[in-house]
Amino acid sequence: MTQKQFFKWLTRAHRYLGLVLGIQILIWFSSGFFMSFFDIENVRGEHIAEKASFELSSRGVLPIADLQTGKVQGIELLSAVGTPIYKIKTAELRYIDAKLGTPWGGIDEAMAREAARVIYKGEAGDPIIIKLETAPIEYRGVLPVWQVSYKDKPKTRLYLDANTGQLKAVRTRLWRIFDFMWMLHIMDYDGRDDINNWWLWLCSGAASLFALSGILLVVHRIVLKPKRISN
Repeated sequence: MTQKQFFKWLTRAHRYLGLVLGIQILIWFSSGFFMSFFDIENVRGEHIAEKASFELSSRGVLPIADLQTGKVQGIELLSAVGTPIYKIKTAELRYIDAKLGTPWGGIDEAMAREAARVIYKGEAGDPIIIKLETAPIEYRGVLPVWQVSYKDKPKTRLYLDANTGQLKAVRTRLWRIFDFMWMLHIMDYDGRDDINNWWLWLCSGAASLFALSGILLVVHRIVLKPKRISN
C-alpha cells in the first residue's frame, strides 16, 4: 500500500467512524457537561436527610453469651429506632432482640415513620411508607428496605434499613436525572454502576481510533502537504 492509498483509506475510515460515533460522542460530552454543574452533596440529598443516632439503652439487655454459641466473627449492640438488638456475624448475618433473646423481625411501619421523622430535613406532609422486597432501579442496596416517599418539591424518597431504621439512601428528582446521565455516560444500561462493560470498551476504543486517525490526517495535510490534482 502506497502512502497515498493509506491516507485515502484513513480518510474514509475516519469519516465512517465519525458517522457511527457522532451520536455517542455527543452523549458523552453532553452528559459530562450536565453532571459537572452539580455538587455531589446536593445530588446525594445530604441537605434533605441525614443519618440519625437513636437512643440506645443497655437496661434489660441480655448478655450475648446467653444468646450465641459457636464461632462468631463479630457482634454489635445496635439501636433499632430505640429497641436494642444484637447484630451477629457468623457464617451469615443475624439480628436478635437484645431484650427478648428472640430473632429480630425488623422495624414495623410505625418505627419506620418515626425514623423518617428524625432523618428527613425537608418540608412536606405525612409520607407514604411501604416495605419493599424488590428494589426499584433507583435503589441498589440490601433488601428488604422501607421506602418513604414525600410529596415535596425535590420528590424525595428515603430508603431505610429494614432491621435498624438507619438511612441507606436518599433519592430526589435531581439524583434520578443525574443517574440517567451517568448511565448514558458509562453505557451501563442495566445496573448503572459497571464502568468495565463491553459497550464502553468498544465505543471508547473506536473513539480513540477516530481521534488518532484525525490527528494523522491533520499532520498529513499540514506537514506533508499533499499536492492537489487540478482538473
